Amino acid sequence: MADRSSPHVGAIRGGLMIAVAALLAVATSASASTTQNLARVTYHTNSFYNYDFDSQTAASNNVDWPVDLIFYGNASISKVYSKINWVWTGSNEYELITTKSGSTWISSGGRKNTICTDTHFRLYAPSVGYFTDPVLGHYVIGTAHLDKNECGSTPTYGWNETAEANVAARARAVWGKGKVTANATTLPDGTSTLALLGNFNETGLQGNHYFWNNGLPTLIKVS
Repeated sequence: MADRSSPHVGAIRGGLMIAVAALLAVATSASASTTQNLARVTYHTNSFYNYDFDSQTAASNNVDWPVDLIFYGNASISKVYSKINWVWTGSNEYELITTKSGSTWISSGGRKNTICTDTHFRLYAPSVGYFTDPVLGHYVIGTAHLDKNECGSTPTYGWNETAEANVAARARAVWGKGKVTANATTLPDGTSTLALLGNFNETGLQGNHYFWNNGLPTLIKVS
């Protein structure tokens, strides 16, 4: 019987995880979807699109999922991923980020809580790892969706509100119930999230993508 504590066993397991993640990253690449709600979001000195994209082209027929998560306070991409502690990743999507330093495309494979049928969220921010803002502090934006039967021959993706709620539940376990505002109608300064993001009433099936987003993001205050 193999020694389960052997470093060789750990290396094999780690190699298998990497191999499976690589296969999933290829398998989950899907054709782009279309939205009627694509818009550039500008909040103080920063801006981004209200959807991420399948490639580095900002177009209404090249979208992946709507932005529905905002981690703020003392957030960064590395900190949020580390604290949420979901280890699986996926294929890259893209967001065009603009700050005082200029505009740049950011890629994200995101994190999943498991594989094959899972909750998958992606985070975006400038290359430093976060936006800087007088109201939101250090913040990052994100998208969320479910992957269903991803390891099979007929995968489906979407159900954004359910995925958003799953990320919110995990965030409550990490930072506390009082730090999470699901379906937030305003930012801390009173700005309407519905008007700001503008990706509401996105519901329906496009190929194997099922869109379901009410336009009200989950806000998570990170310490």
